[in-house]
Amino acid sequence: MAVSNGGRFKHRSARFIIAAVLSVLMGCPLHLSADPVFYQPLLRDQKLNTEQWRQILTRAQQQGMTALVLQWGQYGDVRFYTADGPSAALLHALEQLQIPLWLGLYAAPDYFQQMEQPQPEKQQYFKQQLALSLQVRRYWLTVLKQQPLVLKGWYLPMELNDTDFTPLSYLHWLKQELQSVSLLIDQPLAISLYFNGKLEPTSWLSAAQQLKTDRMQIWVQDGAGAALVSETQRQQFLAMLPCTVPLIRELFRQNSAPDGIFKGRTLTASERQAKQDTCHPSVYFELRYMDAAAGLLPLTEPE
Repeated sequence: MAVSNGGRFKHRSARFIIAAVLSVLMGCPLHLSADPVFYQPLLRDQKLNTEQWRQILTRAQQQGMTALVLQWGQYGDVRFYTADGPSAALLHALEQLQIPLWLGLYAAPDYFQQMEQPQPEKQQYFKQQLALSLQVRRYWLTVLKQQPLVLKGWYLPMELNDTDFTPLSYLHWLKQELQSVSLLIDQPLAISLYFNGKLEPTSWLSAAQQLKTDRMQIWVQDGAGAALVSETQRQQFLAMLPCTVPLIRELFRQNSAPDGIFKGRTLTASERQAKQDTCHPSVYFELRYMDAAAGLLPLTEPE
């Protein structure tokens, strides 16, 4: 939307005031932090050697990356934390560069389909996924004893959305389960959330803030790449998001066919220039869409 300089200033001010008020309601001080970057480990990346990973990571640091978030440590049956696994060269490069890490836990290929089950089955499945994540964390701890990586925190790759915030009985159960897991872990634990327009933003934010504790961080996806809601809805939602909540800025735009296999593209020059200025700490998704990885991390499976 084209507005005058004064209009932009007023819009940012109003957004900041709304976010500040909500931050107070959530009992959190306003603050900013550095910029971590997600990396989604994929089998097709295993061809890279340690030197190539050093090149990617060094470039990413020069472009502002201060920590790397490994989205998962295990995806289905594929283990990315093993010494001879598909991410072994990456882990060696991370050790050499001493880049702080958020280590991802367990992700299931059929997670989103399974989470569409009736509430009793959904609860049982989610609890199983938490147990698998704790198991992957134990494997990571063994790795850390042998390989001095810089651990910053843990990431639960179990994305939550509007359908996880209703009914209230499920939200209350979810809160208890996440808190129970966070109490077992010394380092910070994070999980990501996204808005798909099935709840009013105020109701969504009220539910989401109940999940946040001193030990459990919530990171909210900005939705720019996935485009699950209209741009108007997305902007309205982001305008209400408290400044204390880290925002996952999506560095891709989805260009896959409806109901097809996901495909994403990098941002155009104009899309990069249109980057929204907000008060939120930033986490970027993801490394393969950055210039630092150009020509080395493929966006699609090789033919």
